[in-house]
Amino acid sequence: MKKIIFGAAVILFVTTGCLQVDTKVFVNKDGSGIIEENVLIKNEVLEMMKQFVMAFDSTKAEEFNFFQEEELISKASQYGEGVTFLSSEKLKSENFEGVRARYSFQDISKVNLSLVADDQLPALTEESTPKDESELLKFVLDKTSAQTNLKIFLPSMKNEQNEDIAEEDVDDSTSNENFEKVKEIFADMKVSLRIIPSENIKQTNADFVDDNQVTLIEMNLNSLINNPDLFKDLSGNKIKSLDEFRKAVKDLEGFKIESKNEINISF
Repeated sequence: MKKIIFGAAVILFVTTGCLQVDTKVFVNKDGSGIIEENVLIKNEVLEMMKQFVMAFDSTKAEEFNFFQEEELISKASQYGEGVTFLSSEKLKSENFEGVRARYSFQDISKVNLSLVADDQLPALTEESTPKDESELLKFVLDKTSAQTNLKIFLPSMKNEQNEDIAEEDVDDSTSNENFEKVKEIFADMKVSLRIIPSENIKQTNADFVDDNQVTLIEMNLNSLINNPDLFKDLSGNKIKSLDEFRKAVKDLEGFKIESKNEINISF
C-alpha cells in the first residue's frame, strides 16, 4: 500500500472506525517465535459494517463475522516465508469486539512486519496488496553460544514516488466541524508494537524497555485529538517520513516512538 505516513493512516482509521491494535513479537534465541496480534474494533463500527453487508445481501445478517478464521489463516503468508497460522480467539470488552490471532515463524529475518499497524484488519476485497518495502521492519539475528543479538532496522516510512505530493490546504470554515466528527472516531484508538525476547535482555540501546519488553511504537490517539493543530498537520500531508513524525509527536503524551533507526537487543 502506497502512502504518506500518517496522512494515509488517518484515512485508514476514518474508514475502519475506532481501532485498537496491540502487536507482540516473541523471539526465541534460535530466531523462531510467535507474532501475537490483538485487534479490537468499536461495537458501533462493527454494527455499521453489518448494516453495509446487509444492504447488499440481507441473508448475510446472521452469519456476519468480520474476523473470519479462514481470512486470518490466509494472512500468514503476508508475514513472510515460513510464517504459519497457529490459533485465534474472540476478544470482547464493554465497547469493543475483536480477535487475538497467533502466528509462528521459524526465522525472524524472513518476517515482514510493518511498523504502523495498517494491515491487521481482514481484507475487504479478495485482492491482496503487497506490503511496501519502505514500511517494513528489517530483522537481523546473530547467534553465538553465549547470547543472541537481534538487530532491528526501522523503516524510513518515506514514499519516494509521492515525495512531491502537495500539502493539502484545510478549509478553516469547515475544519472545526469536521474535527469534532473525527474526534468521535479517534476516541480511545490505540496502536502498539513490542518485541519480547524469550530470555532476559542483557543489553539494548532501545528507548523504551519495560522488564523484558521493548516498545518500538505506541500511540494513544486521545492525545492527538486534543491537539487540533498537530492533527491538521498529520492529516494534511505535511508529515512525510518517520523522522518528521518523531519530531512532531516527541512531546505528545501517550506516544512512544523509538528514536533510533537501528536498535540492538542482546539476550
